[in-house]
Amino acid sequence: MRSVLWPARGFRRLFSYLFQRIIRLPGTPATIAIGFASGVAASFTPFLGFHFIIGGALAMLLRGNVLASAIGTFFGNPWTFIPIWLADYEIGLSVIHSLGYGTDLPVLSIEELGNFMGQVMQFMSFSGKIAWADLAIGFEQVFTPMLIGGIVLGSIAWLFSFLLTLWAVKVWRAHRAKRLKRDGEIPVRRN
Repeated sequence: MRSVLWPARGFRRLFSYLFQRIIRLPGTPATIAIGFASGVAASFTPFLGFHFIIGGALAMLLRGNVLASAIGTFFGNPWTFIPIWLADYEIGLSVIHSLGYGTDLPVLSIEELGNFMGQVMQFMSFSGKIAWADLAIGFEQVFTPMLIGGIVLGSIAWLFSFLLTLWAVKVWRAHRAKRLKRDGEIPVRRN
């Protein structure tokens, strides 16, 4: 159980590995950054189980690296889902209320939101006896605010992760080219 929650070698090694995978992907720094940012943005959507597909589709639409989008979807994980869902819901509900709609939508507590998302996960995994009719009741009051909040937060996360990834890939490639030149090796240029 411990290894599921905390890797044996720690998160530093995991993050280092993912960083190395991202900066070594083929393609231009911009396409890699677009792909990674698309995966991060997809993690903010309430479509559990479809983040890879959404991230890949967004990366293809924006002409980014699809493999980088798959790596970017690791932003949405068991450690981050609860804070993401809460933020999506709160921001989405605020946007709906600021536009003058949804005055009849009740504000759910953290426990009620957690229970609903647990039912969604059971429905998506076919592991529970949850029927679509059970979810339809809370669908409008939970899914719509989460979708709107996910679009808002996903757009912000896309911009930040794009800029950070673009910078990191450019810096790493410049450093690598300088090191190879200093060591007398001829770098193989990849686009």
